[in-house]
Amino acid sequence: MKAAVAPVKTALEAIDSLTAGHPYELGHELSIADFYLIPAFTYLSQTPEYEATIARTSKLRTWWNEVSQLPSVKKVCA
Repeated sequence: MKAAVAPVKTALEAIDSLTAGHPYELGHELSIADFYLIPAFTYLSQTPEYEATIARTSKLRTWWNEVSQLPSVKKVCA
C-alpha cells in the first residue's frame, strides 16, 4: 500500500487540475467522469491513506464530500 500512495497522489492531483465543475466533475450534471470516480473514491475513502492521497486535491475533496451524500450513491455504495 505504501508504494501506491505516491502514484495515487499524482493521479488524483492530475484529476483535480482537470476538475472544472461544481457540484460534479464536469459541471452541473452527473457525467461518466463522476461514475468512473465514485467507485474509486468509495474504496479509497475507507483506507488509512485517504487523507494523505487527497491532501492537495481540494476540488476532489469537495466533490467527494458532496457526491457521497447523494441518495443514489449512498444506496449503491452501502
